[in-house]
Amino acid sequence: MPHDSSRNQIPSLAQRLGRGDRVALARLLSLACKQEHRSTIAAAIRGQDASASPRDAEVIALTGSGGVGKSSLLGLLVNDYVDRGATVGVLACDPESPISGGAVLGDRCRIATGSATKRLFVRSLSTMSGQQGVASSVALSLRIMKAFGFDRIFVETVGVGQGDVAIRDLVDVVVLTLQPQTGDDLQWEKAGLLEVADVVVVNKSDLPGADATVADLRQQLTSSDSPSVAIVQTSVADRTGIETLAAAIDTALRSRRDVRSMNAHAAKPRAIAAGDTTQTDPLLEQIADYVCAPANFSEEAWATARLCLFDSLGCGLLALNHPQCTRLLGPVVPGATLENGARVPGTAYRLDPVAAAWNVGCMIRWLDFNDTWLAAEWGHPSDNFGGILAVADYQARQGNPLTVRDVLSAAIKAYEIQGILALENSFNRVGLDHVLLVRIATSAVATQLLGGTRQQVIDAVSNAWVDGGALRCYRHAPNTGSRKSWAAGDATRRGVQLALWSVAGERGYATALSTPQWGFEDVLFAGQPIALPRPLGCYVIENVLFKVAFPAEFHAQTAAEAAIALSPQAGSRLDSIQRIRIETQESAIRIIDKTGTLHNPADRDHCLQYIVAVALLKGRLAAEDYEADAASDPRIDRLRSLMEVVEDRRYSRDYLDPDKRSIANAVQLFYDDGSASQRVVVEYPLGHRRRRDEAKPLLREKFISNVATRFSPQRVELLQRCFDDDGLDAMSIDRFIDHLVETS
Repeated sequence: MPHDSSRNQIPSLAQRLGRGDRVALARLLSLACKQEHRSTIAAAIRGQDASASPRDAEVIALTGSGGVGKSSLLGLLVNDYVDRGATVGVLACDPESPISGGAVLGDRCRIATGSATKRLFVRSLSTMSGQQGVASSVALSLRIMKAFGFDRIFVETVGVGQGDVAIRDLVDVVVLTLQPQTGDDLQWEKAGLLEVADVVVVNKSDLPGADATVADLRQQLTSSDSPSVAIVQTSVADRTGIETLAAAIDTALRSRRDVRSMNAHAAKPRAIAAGDTTQTDPLLEQIADYVCAPANFSEEAWATARLCLFDSLGCGLLALNHPQCTRLLGPVVPGATLENGARVPGTAYRLDPVAAAWNVGCMIRWLDFNDTWLAAEWGHPSDNFGGILAVADYQARQGNPLTVRDVLSAAIKAYEIQGILALENSFNRVGLDHVLLVRIATSAVATQLLGGTRQQVIDAVSNAWVDGGALRCYRHAPNTGSRKSWAAGDATRRGVQLALWSVAGERGYATALSTPQWGFEDVLFAGQPIALPRPLGCYVIENVLFKVAFPAEFHAQTAAEAAIALSPQAGSRLDSIQRIRIETQESAIRIIDKTGTLHNPADRDHCLQYIVAVALLKGRLAAEDYEADAASDPRIDRLRSLMEVVEDRRYSRDYLDPDKRSIANAVQLFYDDGSASQRVVVEYPLGHRRRRDEAKPLLREKFISNVATRFSPQRVELLQRCFDDDGLDAMSIDRFIDHLVETS
């Protein structure tokens, strides 16, 4: 009988579900709509959970009355997550057709899947009579979708009634969607949805009345003792507010995780006393799952990763012209070379992968000319190329073929791990240096490049956390020094060492972060949980910041651009300048607002006033401008003494706004006759994603110029062809490195 046939299929479908079979997923969701199959499906899913390592996807519900634009908003929101590389499942709970009993809205048509369809699955569920907006099968459907392994699951419910409040028990975050001037406030207040909402969206904010609706909401939330609920304005018509909404959802999810973590933290001493120490920190598992998953990134991510690879290599080759850098390179002790070892670009060194990672990482970072990531924590994700290139070349020369594509995949993942951890976890505020994130990211991707298993990735990353963190004292007066130029090389080297030990069988530490009293969070992070504020995908590589025209700490890049624009005027009236006003962001004031004596190049390239002074005087900025000879020009310190640095709060807000991520500065000159220059404002530096097309040809010129300082014209031409070669990804990595090393 058909009934029995369907029942007999269920265990097999559940097994296929665990392997990512979309056909099995669709079939099980269909069967779950029928009451007679639900107990069998639930048992089969429980069996799969027991035999596999389930990924506990977080679930977001969008609810609100019909016509407020939930489906269109959901489409843009889902596409935002998919574009970051996340896999997303959507359950749309539609009204039941009185004729067919099926779903009638078909919200799937509102979601544009495009080329990312493999990362997205959408299913409509009909709402059973009396269940309001939550379909009676939604709980089981969510269990099925979680077993499939989505990163995020969205549930859309239709209508506003008491039944929708039940969604709270099934999901992690509830998003209530409204529109201006609709009278919806009576409905959602009566239904109690405001009490269960984590985020409230005022959609169609391009319409009149949006600000008044927001004001009413704030008053209502304050009076209802729910001030922590985020309010976001969006407009599907203008495509605005989507990234802000995604960030608000991620923040709400993180808050939920924090609550769970605190509850688990309180229970942990009892569990440890009972001998239960098997639970692995979720962050370790999330990183391992991401690193071990197939590379499925946007074309923009792959293209930007290629730019990052060439830019990093060019920066490293340029650094070989600086003796302070080259004196630190080579084997650990003279003669400790490895004939078939990893090569160091621009040299004839052949080294073990740990030493090679140190060399390459030190070169790339030395001149502060490589790419940058700015968030709650700062850093330079390309520092990870030290470990990635060393391990990849070593593996290839041991007979384990890897391609440029493999290197790019590892780079995208390393950038993402470092950058997403940096979004909301500020290590600098507790005195730790950002290079600890390089160690974390390199240990993860290096283990994977070495052929390590998921568990070995967890082991390596856990040991990277156990290492703790370097202090930031070498980046600040009175101790500013050259360690800031080699600290990243040291971090990526350590990541490779931990990866090699892990693959050799060295154990890891499952609760390295969360163990009470002894874990990283308690010892070094004031007991605050460390978490990923958004899913790991390809967001960081797509938004990474390039230093295109000059080497300078990134918070000063737009100030340098503004000063260069003012240079012709400043040069003709240099002695008449009475005051120089620099308006900047809070982070710049905290990091690079320096007065007094600057002791060395490391001090100067992290001084906002020095950078602006040189740019005003010369109309350019180069690495040699930080050396002692250039710094001896008395005009530089005179101009520095005339500068006032103030925070523009809008710049600080826009710096943290995920829809903008600006790094704005304004520079203006005031003269002794009472006149003033124009106020030159640069909000987005040349290396910003918003100016990527403008920067690409200049990044090519930067690479060619940098390699020309090391190689013959014939070699430069060969590398230029590599830069332009669309088929480069398929080239073996050892052949690519052949083009970059000295032959003698």
